[in-house]
Amino acid sequence: MYRLARNTRAPEDVYAASLERLGLGYPLWCPEPDASGEPQIADVGLLHEGKFVRLLHLDTSAPEKKVTRFKPPFENIAPLPPNTIMITRTDDRLSANHYCSHGVRSKDIRASVTVPVDASTSLNLQADYTCREAQGAALTLQTNADAEQTLPNKSLNSYILQNFAAWREYATEVLNLDVKAEDLVVVIGWVKTAPDWTVTAFGVDKHAKTSLSLGAKIANWVGVSLSGAFSTSMRTSSIQRRAPRHPHQSQHLDGVVHRNQCVFMKRMRVKERPVFPRKIVAGAGYDDYSPWRRPAQDALEAAGRGVEDERRYAEDCWKEYISDGRIRDRLDITQDYIFETSTATVAVVSDDQVDILLCGQHIVDFASWLRTVQPRVEVDNHGVGSLDMGDIIRYQQEHRFTNPPITPADTAVWPAISRNGAGSLKDSQILLGPTGTKACPVAYKSVVFGDVEQMPIHLPESVSLSTDGMLLAAATENTIAVWRLQDGLTVQRLKKDGHTDTVEQITFSPDGQYIVSGAEDKLALVWDVKTGDVVHRLEGHEASVTYVAFSPDGTQIATRSSDSELRMWSASSGELLYAIRDLKSRLSTAILFSPDGFRLAARSDATIENTSVVVLDCRTGSRIATLRKQYIHCMAFSPSGDRIATGSTDGNACVWDVASGKALLELKEHTALVEEVAFSPDGGEVATASNDGTVVTCDSRTGERRFTFRVESIRGKDEEWVRAVAYSPKNEFIACGADNGCVHVWNRRTGAFVATFQGHSDSVRRVMFTPDGWDILSHGDDDVVRMWSIRDALRLS
Repeated sequence: MYRLARNTRAPEDVYAASLERLGLGYPLWCPEPDASGEPQIADVGLLHEGKFVRLLHLDTSAPEKKVTRFKPPFENIAPLPPNTIMITRTDDRLSANHYCSHGVRSKDIRASVTVPVDASTSLNLQADYTCREAQGAALTLQTNADAEQTLPNKSLNSYILQNFAAWREYATEVLNLDVKAEDLVVVIGWVKTAPDWTVTAFGVDKHAKTSLSLGAKIANWVGVSLSGAFSTSMRTSSIQRRAPRHPHQSQHLDGVVHRNQCVFMKRMRVKERPVFPRKIVAGAGYDDYSPWRRPAQDALEAAGRGVEDERRYAEDCWKEYISDGRIRDRLDITQDYIFETSTATVAVVSDDQVDILLCGQHIVDFASWLRTVQPRVEVDNHGVGSLDMGDIIRYQQEHRFTNPPITPADTAVWPAISRNGAGSLKDSQILLGPTGTKACPVAYKSVVFGDVEQMPIHLPESVSLSTDGMLLAAATENTIAVWRLQDGLTVQRLKKDGHTDTVEQITFSPDGQYIVSGAEDKLALVWDVKTGDVVHRLEGHEASVTYVAFSPDGTQIATRSSDSELRMWSASSGELLYAIRDLKSRLSTAILFSPDGFRLAARSDATIENTSVVVLDCRTGSRIATLRKQYIHCMAFSPSGDRIATGSTDGNACVWDVASGKALLELKEHTALVEEVAFSPDGGEVATASNDGTVVTCDSRTGERRFTFRVESIRGKDEEWVRAVAYSPKNEFIACGADNGCVHVWNRRTGAFVATFQGHSDSVRRVMFTPDGWDILSHGDDDVVRMWSIRDALRLS
């Protein structure tokens, strides 16, 4: 039976409904671990008065995560199928800050920095805040928060549905809990911090107006923007909780910050079709329902109806929608939408799916918005309904890359920002399945930068990604375009007073503020990315400048020309530091800085057969070592900079000690040219990509082979040449580009096939991971760059 909401709302409901719009997951009013233990991914439990209670843990391979408060038969839990739960640490780390809901506004902020006796920096904040909504919430973190998640997929859905009845029976029959199916949730992600948080719910009394003052001492404050609020004075309209500081929950133990306080949780939930159907309603308080903010508001004001008339009208409209005075969960609203628009008897939905669909938008009336967007619902043969993930992803892509808005804030940072030449969505597909040979195509739209006719990107070396992963630059003829990856907009074109001939290579400076380019006009230019101006003209080469590189600390620039001359320049002044003219090379003039910035590797050869890599001291140009081997074709530094891997045209690869020039390993894994070599992020593995159609990974210390990844031919060739290989910097993925126009991805730890991305019409010559490890950029001989999402592939699998 539906009735009007209580005057006093449960603070956990107000808090969750207000802050879940941040898109970080479901906010927990009680982040501290319950007696059942710290929340873990793959937990099954329930939410009770703002806290999460663990009932059982699904990963039987992790007995240390078993729930010990209750006594479930751990060995009788149906085991998770392989690769169903892939836990990854994400880049969604939250900084120490104030996080507030829509409507919480600051009138004034005052800050001062102090240095206490222990020399750790603290920041004292004072501010006045007003909550302009009938409800609101704020979370204050004094310590950074970490995030982990696993991506929902069809295998996980199937596993949950097959076993959900048993979990519910355990909760009701064994534990004697009065729970409905929708009360149980599966944890698929979390955000955790140290026990120094503060949570506040504003507007618990729906008729009260809220005006609050802020006073806080935030420790270890680094690079924080000031926003949000928390209450230090109690009012009838607000309730506040602080982290309980028990001895066993000390923030620092043995010098380590223990982050076990779950401030946000991502859930997956199952709900059965109700006997008596309900209408889906707004996702927040009564005054957030659409009549309160409807477009006709101006007309009402013109007719002389004031704010109180509006409020009464909105309240009347809510009488039939509010049940038991509780503010409704977005998952509940979404599941009711599934029942309303399909024949499903069971609805499965997750916070991750809702967040993808929202695309970071602030939606007050989520229910009405859902009906407007009308995402498709997929119902399987068993009557299980869920949002069509392919449809959600397409909506997300179109929202980001189809005519994205250009705001005043954008033009303030990028005066030349434009949709002209921006990245656009093009038809492609992803092959998904248990193995590469059994994979099936799924329609997908990838983002494409460049144009075959108007803006061709000819060379793989003429593409560069900024260190922070925010910007992509590529050269076409004598112009360099710079795009913003978040929406594909063109933010800069570098051409004025620039090159007069084809640009051969470009690269970003480590801080992303500059680009150095080398061209056939014998010039190397340093550009200011923001202004588009040429900062330095590095003149003196007598042949085309084919390779350019910034040192890792951004203080030096190395350039090399087609006549093999190497020059080192000061990045700040453009002054020539030294030149080396005896590094003759017939095939390649590649240069490479070591990650520590102390060394520079340059390929050199006397003849095609008699090749070597010369290792130089960056400061003086003096030789440290010479790595001699026949037919060296490619090279890569280890992350620590103490070793170099080389690949040769005879199919062999070597790992060398940089200091001595001694060969540590010789890897004879291929029958054809090794196109590219790469070290794993931890340096423990080396990968070689070859024209024999394989990528081989080996232990970089012992040479033991780990996996051989074979690229299947799709054009009737005996072997699909593999042209490029790259490791994900954060996750367990390895990717390669091949002559079949595809980007292939595997799990490097297990050897499992992940996905194949199809879209290029010609050979893929280069692959690059973004810094978070989830997106791949590929350049092909079709003269375009495409961007692919591994997250999307896993969600669709």
